[in-house]
Amino acid sequence: MKTKKHHFLRFSYRILLLWMLFYLPTYSQNSTPTVSENKTVSDNLAEQLQSLSKNNASDLVYLQTSKGIYETEEDFWFKGYVLDAQNFTPSVRNKILFVQLIQDKTDKAVWENKYEIENGFVNGHLFLQDTLQEGIYTLAAYSSASYMKNTKEFYAVKKLEILKTINHKPTINPVAKDSTLQFTTFPEGGNLVSGIQSTLGFKAVNSKGLPVNVSGTLYESDKPLLDFKSSHAGMGGFLFTPDANKKYYIQLKEPARKEQFPLAKIYQNGKVLQLVRNTKEELTFKVSQSVILNPETVYLRLQVRGVVYSIASGLLKKELLVKIPLKDVPQGIAEATLFDSSSKPVAEQLVYVNQDQKLNIKAELDKNNYNTRDKSNLKIKVTDQNGQPVIAHLGLSVYDKLYQNKQDSKNILTHYLLSTQLKGNIYDPAYYFDERNKDRQEALNLLLLTQGWRSYVWEESNLIELGNPLRPIVFDNLKAKIGLKNAGAITKEHQPQGIKLFAADEHKGTQILMADATGNFTVTPNDLKKGEGDYSYLKLLAPPESKYHITLKDFSFEEINNERKIKATLYPIPTILETKKEALPTFSDRPKTNKLKEVLITSKKKGSILRDKFIGELDSKSQLKPDYICPYGILNCPNHPPFQAYDSNKQLTEAQLLTYFNIVTIKGYYGKKVFYEPIYDEVTINDSSPDYRNTLFWKPDIITNEQGEATVDFFCSDINTMFLGNIEGVSGDGLLGAGNFEFSVRKNAN
Repeated sequence: MKTKKHHFLRFSYRILLLWMLFYLPTYSQNSTPTVSENKTVSDNLAEQLQSLSKNNASDLVYLQTSKGIYETEEDFWFKGYVLDAQNFTPSVRNKILFVQLIQDKTDKAVWENKYEIENGFVNGHLFLQDTLQEGIYTLAAYSSASYMKNTKEFYAVKKLEILKTINHKPTINPVAKDSTLQFTTFPEGGNLVSGIQSTLGFKAVNSKGLPVNVSGTLYESDKPLLDFKSSHAGMGGFLFTPDANKKYYIQLKEPARKEQFPLAKIYQNGKVLQLVRNTKEELTFKVSQSVILNPETVYLRLQVRGVVYSIASGLLKKELLVKIPLKDVPQGIAEATLFDSSSKPVAEQLVYVNQDQKLNIKAELDKNNYNTRDKSNLKIKVTDQNGQPVIAHLGLSVYDKLYQNKQDSKNILTHYLLSTQLKGNIYDPAYYFDERNKDRQEALNLLLLTQGWRSYVWEESNLIELGNPLRPIVFDNLKAKIGLKNAGAITKEHQPQGIKLFAADEHKGTQILMADATGNFTVTPNDLKKGEGDYSYLKLLAPPESKYHITLKDFSFEEINNERKIKATLYPIPTILETKKEALPTFSDRPKTNKLKEVLITSKKKGSILRDKFIGELDSKSQLKPDYICPYGILNCPNHPPFQAYDSNKQLTEAQLLTYFNIVTIKGYYGKKVFYEPIYDEVTINDSSPDYRNTLFWKPDIITNEQGEATVDFFCSDINTMFLGNIEGVSGDGLLGAGNFEFSVRKNAN
């Protein structure tokens, strides 16, 4: 028996001959494994998969929000993680993240903007207008390397609820009774083979995809063979040895059903792959084949996210036990594929490995209970699975527990390690990462068994289906062109090639862009940075009477909306919660915000003021009526002014002014905003102005030091309630982690 390890990132091969001789005994005493030197087959099996995954290099985007429920007329904070799809390290492929806020009821974007991606992260903010209707909304994000025409599914979304006011506990809609039942069986490894004991998984859901716990009986030729029941979220499994000459079906007892559920086809002969053991050190598989089949060399390949880590080969007679080490394998879904001697896949199975390989985030407050306006000190410690400190990039939010969406079980771990790896929606994925659930490993095995190996996005046939190359929908660079204002016009004027790039804020300086001989040039992310929080301006460097102008149109969000209509947006299925009354603070403890109709206070951002000033300057210049020559060669011809829309008695519109001066605009990055943090001292703590902040702290860019530590301070508000803290993050080498804490705030008795 031979095991070969392949690693896509290092392009190295290691043959573990000594390990194989000692740790790869046969399962059956009459079948002895042999060491076979056939590098070509093993190398080809590794390279054919890794070349496919290399050609499909992409990013995955995750959105962390400051809370789950919001009110109109408040700030909405979010952090974008743009990570490499294979190794989960921060990606530098793109500079622009296109973000939309979509109303689920109408499926229309109510807000959209571009944000700067800085070394794989986005510090995002938007203001929720009071014109927004109450309901469920979706925050969605797209980049050139994450949003493709090739894919049918879309994952980079975050669900949230927006209310006018939250003076009551959000109600959880009761689950309507659904008599529809979908019951499906899943043979381990792919096929049932006559005479070989196999695990048969099963899954029961209703029409909404919610799990249904079932119990029933397996019948063999109309005789009860064994009883079974689901063990987690409508899923379960049992061992039995099928016989191709007999008829099998399942009858459900609970919920009772008259219909008979047939089993999948039972093959007369074939091979079966079974998972025997899954530990921190290794995976153990049993490979079996029908006694009528001749002995042959088989290959077992283990891959995670398109990277092949091991290929074991050996002579299969009847049964063979194969052990694969997990030392260098990252956390996540692994696919084990069994190939026959002709390199044909004959069985496949998904298994979750190295669940402890993650960021362990410990948050320690200086107190468990605080008075209103108290200062809180939070110490954060991040370590890996071996207890070693880790430098990590973290996002932290501290908010009123009332604004928690308990039905949303999506976090950075479930998003990257489960949801984006499997086709189809997953019910309550957070369950599998909660260490309080002692059966989570067994439940994960059932999930992967019943989801099916073909649902793994890195499965070879799925990679082939994607095609090559990947076709982006949005792009960082925007194409622009200098051309004649009137198509088909004839002129002796030499085509200008220079473009002046600037912002309304003159302190940001100017830059000269050059078009090529055909008039084409590119607007880059750096050009958007120039107009961050406002607009970037591009002025054609040509005489006022020039017949040339700049054509610049950005259809990014139109393309996004068109593609959204044909893609399936996948999101975890909400957890079924038991409705029970919770003791909440009295109404006086949680003040209601009174909106004054008599007073209207308006303000403009700095960028808007500068923009108005710049447009005003253009308007003043337009009144000067500079010298010009009309098309008939007459200086300052009164019958043919340079701008036909000009009227000395009428002020030009903004669009007319820009056209008059041969200027076009493009919206820059959405401006950054600093999270407001009050500071209470001996004087300000007695300030009579109420402090009703329900989000006490938001910081998306905490970076731990070499000791894996970070410290932050924040002040409590006047709200008397329980507060939650949520921390999520990633390390430079792709380890993911999430943690949380809670504390109470009470009114000072003094």
